[in-house]
Amino acid sequence: MAENLTYLEIAYKIFSEEPELKQIHYRDLANKAFDLGLIESDDLIIAGNIASAINADIRKSKSQGTESKFISFGKGLYGLLEQEPKGIFADIRNKNQEVKKQLLEALHAMHPSKFEELVGEVLRNLGFEKVQVTGKTGDGGIDVTGELVVAGIIKNNVSVQVKRWRNNVQRASISELRGSLRPHQTGLFITTSNFSRQSIEEAEDPYKATISLMSGNEFVDLLCEFGVGIILEKVTIFDIDKNEINFDFPEISESDGKEIEIFANYKNHKHFAVYYSPTKIIYENEVYNSPSGAGMKVQNGLPVNGWKFWKFIDLKTGKIHPIERLRKK
Repeated sequence: MAENLTYLEIAYKIFSEEPELKQIHYRDLANKAFDLGLIESDDLIIAGNIASAINADIRKSKSQGTESKFISFGKGLYGLLEQEPKGIFADIRNKNQEVKKQLLEALHAMHPSKFEELVGEVLRNLGFEKVQVTGKTGDGGIDVTGELVVAGIIKNNVSVQVKRWRNNVQRASISELRGSLRPHQTGLFITTSNFSRQSIEEAEDPYKATISLMSGNEFVDLLCEFGVGIILEKVTIFDIDKNEINFDFPEISESDGKEIEIFANYKNHKHFAVYYSPTKIIYENEVYNSPSGAGMKVQNGLPVNGWKFWKFIDLKTGKIHPIERLRKK
């Protein structure tokens, strides 16, 4: 690679030098890197390597309780965290991070048997069947067992070892779990701490039985996703309900690359979002690739024409219009 840059450094260089580039597909990212002479080829393998490097950095940062420079929007789209909205969205992100730290500390203080039961509950939420908390009665230190059925056909018998540790899990613990597995079983090691580099290498050994790893921060993320141990707080903002019917047909507005606050009234509640482009809408700190996708979230999955559902206030006239006027025609 030119300039001896890593794939992560290449991705960051492109994003930082093009601040208007809020998100981009990894194939297009590779094309830009090739055009700038940062890579020798923009074929699918190189593009995939760039995406893999970004994904690995995001996973590593999450497991360590830190934030990656990058953010994944799904479907192969990536961006820089520093280019995400500031203000209230940053406050929400910081608040959530603080809650997660408190939740992790609560796990450390939990009784071992209660923690094992909690792990069993999380596995059920993940789709595991026949979950049993074995605790001290388990073979070889196995604490929880379960069955994960894939596509309704493939059955995976999983044995889980649980450790409420503050120190990183070492290679020996991974080897002990693997030694406790029966034929055709896979292992899962869940800890409130993290894993040493040697333990990760041991778990990923392709010539040995599969061992999956889940750090404390990753486990906390699942708790938050399933609403376990947290209270979901929503902020409702009241405003005067103005007449939304307009007959003056003003000229089409354009966002000029700047964010625009948009809103929608649904079941006597006003929901706010941020419009960046036709393919980037942020609602409740989640990114949607269309106004309709964000609208469906508001309506609990019901289909909706997002371009008419969401409204905005024209700052020049003070009038309210559907966001379809933000589209360039």
